[in-house]
This record gives sequence, C-alpha cells and structure tokens, in this order.
Amino acid sequence: MKNLFLLGCLFLGRIVFSQEIILKNGLYVQNEVAYTGNYTTYFETGAIKEVLSIKNGKMDGEVVKYYENGNKREVGNYESNLKFGLWTRFNTNGTIIAEASYKNDKKDGAWFVYDDKGTKLFKMEYKDGEKTGTWTQWDETGSVVKSTNYASM
Repeated sequence: MKNLFLLGCLFLGRIVFSQEIILKNGLYVQNEVAYTGNYTTYFETGAIKEVLSIKNGKMDGEVVKYYENGNKREVGNYESNLKFGLWTRFNTNGTIIAEASYKNDKKDGAWFVYDDKGTKLFKMEYKDGEKTGTWTQWDETGSVVKSTNYASM
C-alpha cells in the first residue's frame, strides 16, 4: 500500500512539474492559463540564462539575463510587457558597458555607452523615442570628440 501511494505521488508530481511555460500570442502561459511568477530559462550547460518576472502572462518587473559564465549580461524592468526605467548591460567580466532609459517601450532619458574598461564614450538623450538634447562623444582619455545638439534640430 505504501509503495502504491509513493508511486502515485511520483506520478502526480511528474504531471504537475512537467507542465511547460510557453510564449503564446505574446503571453507566457502554462497549461493554457496566463502565468504569474518568476520564469527561469537555462543554457544547455545548466547555467541560468535569464530570470523573468511575469504577471498575468506579461513580463512585469525585473528581468535579469546572464552570460554562460554566470555574470549578468543585462538587467532591466518591464511593465505589462513594455520596457520601463533603467536598463543596464554588462560585458562578460561584469563591467557596465551601457545604460539606457525607457518609458512605455520607447527610448526616454539619458543613454550612456562605455568601453570594456568602463570609460564613458557616449551620452545620448531621448524623449518619447526621438533624439533630443545634447549628444556627446568622448575618447578613451575623457576628451570630448564631438557634441551635437538635437534640441535645435
């Protein structure tokens, strides 16, 4: 009787935990129901590839993407499937190489690009997806190479 009970538990557990989360028509679903919770994907090696926060089938909250070596590749946020707020990208060694701001899935705010050592190379400004403000480019020594004012264009 105990063996039959254990076998039943194993079978039921396999059914419950084997239901895959899939992307269907722009929504994350599990067993045809909009999924809510954290969703983790993995590289073939077993290392974590990304961790998504999902609410009612849509990405909502923090997203963290990783390199296969375990270092973070990108960190950002979604609100109802739209990019929102600060997004940060790292190189394979963990150095920040880009920072970007979004609002309702459009570029909005300051954007920065750095080299692999973390030296700032570019600063760009966006408003509602359009170029604005003063864009600046620096060389590796920190000297301004170019400056363009998009507010006057």
